[in-house]
Amino acid sequence: MKNTQGQPRLFTAIALSLIVGFVGGVIVTVYKTPSIVSQLPQSQQNEPTDKEIKKHIKHMEDEVAKKPKDSTAWIQLGNAYFDSETPEKAIDAYLKALSLSPNNPDVLTDLGAMYRRVKKPEKAIEYFDKAAQIDSTHVQSRFNKGVVLFHDLNDKEGAIKAWKEVAKLKPDFSISTGQTIVQLLESVK
Repeated sequence: MKNTQGQPRLFTAIALSLIVGFVGGVIVTVYKTPSIVSQLPQSQQNEPTDKEIKKHIKHMEDEVAKKPKDSTAWIQLGNAYFDSETPEKAIDAYLKALSLSPNNPDVLTDLGAMYRRVKKPEKAIEYFDKAAQIDSTHVQSRFNKGVVLFHDLNDKEGAIKAWKEVAKLKPDFSISTGQTIVQLLESVK
């Protein structure tokens, strides 16, 4: 007589092993295979080309020439210069925008970032502080202030104070490394 009591368990174990192996293979394949986008040439990844950037800047320069009192056009021109790594021109455009509409915390923060790029950290801090005074909940200006204090002015305690303000306002604020502001504070203490 043949023993058939163990066969259902054997078939179940084999089926389960096949399913686990299949799912595991799919997971490994998904996480290990580079995305199609990363395999495309740079110009096909929705990254603007130098020609497109120059065309956009030219368009924005034409806009502010037509509408010199339009603060939005000046902001957009400043942003185009910001993105094209021309901080001096961005500073000029942002200052013009602020002369027309002085209480924009985002523009003040971007202006501060441009002053940092041209190695004027004290001026950057000045504009980050203005942004925070105008909008008491503006976390980006406070975070940027901490970056400048920490990296450019070697003021660790001042940076921690600025970042604690960010953590108080938005504890889940995430930075470019993927850390939250709370994790950043733990790592610099």
